[in-house]
Formats: sequence, C-alpha cells, structure tokens
Amino acid sequence: MFYNRKQSNTFENVSAFASKNKIRILIVVVLVIYLLSFVSFKSNIENNNNNNNNNNNANNNNNANNNINNKNIKINKNTIQQCSEEQSTCEIDNVTQYDSAIVVLGYSLHSDGMPTQILKERVVLACEYYTKLNDVEGGKTKLILSGKGKEEQSDPDKAFNSEAEAMNEIALQNDVSPFDILIENNSSNTAENARFTLNYLQKIGVQRLFIVTSDFHVLRSQYIFQTVFPPEFDLIFVGAQTPLKVQKSKRDSEKILFKNAKSDLESIGALEIPGEKIEGYHPYRNLPRWRMIERELNLDNRQVEGSKMADYGSNQGFFSIQLAQKFPEATVFSFEGEAMNEYKSAASIHESKINELGLTNNYLCKTRILPSMFEQLTQQYNHLYEYQFCLSIFHWFDMKTQQHFEDTLSNHLISSRTTFIELPEAMNYKGKEGQHAWNRVNIWYANRTEDEILYDIREKYNIPKMTWKTLGAILHENNTVRKLIRVDVNFENDIRKPLQKSTLIQDIYNCGQLMH
Repeated sequence: MFYNRKQSNTFENVSAFASKNKIRILIVVVLVIYLLSFVSFKSNIENNNNNNNNNNNANNNNNANNNINNKNIKINKNTIQQCSEEQSTCEIDNVTQYDSAIVVLGYSLHSDGMPTQILKERVVLACEYYTKLNDVEGGKTKLILSGKGKEEQSDPDKAFNSEAEAMNEIALQNDVSPFDILIENNSSNTAENARFTLNYLQKIGVQRLFIVTSDFHVLRSQYIFQTVFPPEFDLIFVGAQTPLKVQKSKRDSEKILFKNAKSDLESIGALEIPGEKIEGYHPYRNLPRWRMIERELNLDNRQVEGSKMADYGSNQGFFSIQLAQKFPEATVFSFEGEAMNEYKSAASIHESKINELGLTNNYLCKTRILPSMFEQLTQQYNHLYEYQFCLSIFHWFDMKTQQHFEDTLSNHLISSRTTFIELPEAMNYKGKEGQHAWNRVNIWYANRTEDEILYDIREKYNIPKMTWKTLGAILHENNTVRKLIRVDVNFENDIRKPLQKSTLIQDIYNCGQLMH
C-alpha cells in the first residue's frame, strides 16, 4: 500500500513538471529529430557519391569500348583545341616518320553541327584501317581528317564548326593517337581535299594513301584523286557501305557533282599537263584516264622488251603516244577507223605527232575493227598483247546479239595480258541519252552491271584467272558515267605469244596505206 501511494505521488510530480514545461520539451524533441535526420542524410550523400563515382568509372570504361556508331557523341571543344595543339607540335617534331596515310573525306554536318551517320561510318572505317596498318602490319600511319564544310564563320551554338573537327572527336574515341591525326578544315570540296593531301604527303615523304569515303562517292573520289595525284603515288580507295536506299538516292546527285568536279579540277589546274597541249577526242577526259592507267603500269613494273601493245580507237593518238614514250622497247599499234565525221583528220594529226617526236615504236593502222579480228587473234593465232586500251570504243563494234557481244568481249580480253576498257554505263536506255547503239546495249547487258557481265564472261568461257577492278569513272557528254576497268587474264599453261608485225597488219587488221 505504501508502494502504491509513493508511485502515485511520483507520477503526479512528473505530470506537473510536464504540464509546466511542455513547450521546452517539444523544442528538445524537435531538435533531436532534426539532428538524427541530418546524420542520416549525410550518410546517404556519402554512399551516393561513392556509388556515382563507381558508376562514372564504369560508364567511362563502357564509353571507351562502345562503337562510335552510337548517335550520341561526347562534345569537348577544349579537348579538340588541346589535341590540335599537340598535333601541330607533333608535325614539327616528326616530319618523316610515316610510311602510309589515310585521308577521310568529309560529309555535311547536321544543322546543329553534329556529324551524320554517314560521316561517322567513314571515320570508324578509317580507324579500323589505322589499327590494322599499325598493329597488324607494324606500320606507322597518319590519319588526315579533311573537310571544312559549307559554313563560312564559326558558330558558338553549334557542336562542331567543321567536318574535320567532328571527325577528330570520333577518331579520338576510337583510340587513334592525337599525334597521328591531322585536322584539315580548309577544303570545301573533294578536289581541294585531294590537293591539300597531295601537298602534305609530298612534304612528309609518304607515297601510299588510303582514301576513305562512302560507297556512293568512290567513283567520283577516284576520278578526282587519280587526276590530282602523280602516278608515282599508290592510291587505295575504300568505301564505307551505306544502305541500298541511300545509294539509289545519291545516284542522280552524284552525276551532277561529277560536273562540278570537272570545274573544281579545272580551277586548280589539275586537267592540264604543264607545257603540253592535250588534244584528241574530248581532251579534258584524257589526262584523268591516263593518270589512272599510268599508276597501274608503274605498280606492275613489268619487263616489256619485245612486247606488243594496242590502242583501239586511237583518235589523235594521245594514249598511244604516252604508251610509246613510256615503253620505248615495246611496239604500240594504234587502230583508228575514223567512224565519226567530227574527227576525220584525227589519224593525220596522230601521224604528224609521231613524226614530230621521232617515235619509231608507234605503228598507226587505219582500219575498221570487226569482232572477227578478235576471234582470229585468240582462236587461230593465240596472240598476246602485253597491254591494250579499248576506251569508249567497244560499243562501236558490230555486235547484234547478247551472245555475239559476250563472244567478242571474251576474245578481246583473252588477246591481252591486261586490258583497260570503258563500256557504256550499265542502265536501261530509253533512246534519249545520246548513247550510240543504245538499243543494242540493252540487249548486250540484259539488265546486268559491268561486274556481273565480267563475272559471267569468266564463268561461261572458263577463264578462272581472270580478275578485274574499277580504277575510276568519267562523266560523258550524254550524262552517263563510264567506268574505266582494268581486266587481267592469265592461264595456268599460257601458250599465248605476240605475233609478228607483218602478220598483224596484213592478215588480221588489213591496215590502210596512209599510215606510218
């Protein structure tokens, strides 16, 4: 009973104290809760920071391994400026250390200055070649990123102000050393790309160049770079693959740009030979084609003493004379039938040039070339030319059917170790294009491309060692693009050999009297 009473008094005292100090107690409780919350919040922040650091490290590692084809590209102009300075320093310190170079041709940026998927794919492909050449082949490769774009002035609101700067960011993210990169952001077209690249490579002593662009742009870039670069340079063209839809959409625009390319080349003086007047059938086409061919001749480096070469449709003799001068130990046969009234004096002009230069190894034969002549060369005589040219002339031969076309083409190719040939563009002609024998071309081609035709020839006539490659293309007056193709034919047990000059001019070609 005492216990109960004492307890009651204590409770009453506490109640009384609480009643008198309720405000103070409330304040203390609030402060305690606040302090506990603060301690907990601080602990969470530290944990989150640790987690974020870990996540950032993981993201950085992932970004290093990610393929740059992802559309989000990190933008860091300070990095670009730093790398540009490092690259400039490297250029001064290391002028002659490279054995090859890769140039990536630019492509328009998005309106916000970000690179398009087409441009990204070009750079990624170039980086793959860079890695292969350096790591696999043990070389030292310079990567040239070429392209100013169309903007005249710098815009701080844009991600990148030149195609070259955008490409530089992609290359750095693909593990290309900044010391191996050259940012060239002055060129506004492919001809300027080529001229700048040539000047730079001549300065550092590099003669092997990989030109990386998109598949739809390869032919035009070949035309331009082959024209600008002297024949001692080894040029390898690589096209980043684009969807078929993109290739089709670019086909017409590329033809328009071919016209612009001619003007661009003229503006930098690339369609001229210093001190020499280029003549002949549409002379502006002659130098680009000869550059493509001469580069191949240099790479072959063949011993041609005593061999024979042919130039079908020689016109005023530009290619024949170039060939005769390059190979004085060989005999060059030039065949001209003057089928067009526009050039009735072509053979006479050629003959005058032969006499002027004192050439004794260029024989000019005035004759009409017939399919039966090729059949005689191969089926009857097993004749062999070392090189033969058939530039934009094959469609003038009298072939009426697809079978006749294929027989003639196979015999023609077999008659030479190497043939440089231009065929009409593979397309469905309507008759308004200005293409000679357009209706027959449709029959000959049967909706096939040039590559498909050559593949069929190889399989049908059992020529397993027949190979070919496209060297470039030229836009013609009828707005068609004709490819210049190199075809090589070899046999396991090759019994072909050159015929005597007298047999060729009398028994095969029936050459006219007015010739040298």
